[in-house]
Amino acid sequence: MIKLMGKMFDISGYIENVYCLDNFSAFCVKVDGIKYKTVEHAFQTIKFLDSAPEIADKIKNSNSPFEARELAYNYKSLRRKDWGQVKYDIMEMLLRQKVNQNAYVREKLINTSPYTIVEDCGEDDDKDWGADSTEQVIIT
Repeated sequence: MIKLMGKMFDISGYIENVYCLDNFSAFCVKVDGIKYKTVEHAFQTIKFLDSAPEIADKIKNSNSPFEARELAYNYKSLRRKDWGQVKYDIMEMLLRQKVNQNAYVREKLINTSPYTIVEDCGEDDDKDWGADSTEQVIIT
């Protein structure tokens, strides 16, 4: 979602001008020498890198960001124990990497100024961030 002048506008579907900002959009991101198909693949994989490497590999190589998210949800009991404490820092790092590594995404993000972008995680396991919670801006 994008917050424009106090109103929320849903961008969860395909909208050409901003879809590239979605974690599910097909823009690769490279982190610690590992290339991920999408930010969603990276985010879900990182949950398991140390705690369940075989699950991490399965998620990393999944066919879609939807499948990556579903696999992570199915194995959430095996994710790293500190996930609740580190997930915001990890998401911020991934989003910054995506913007730094993809000129097209960077340009689109710059063009959203002065608006505030708020993710709507209505279908996600991480319901404590986004427009349906406190509307708190976590990553700036």
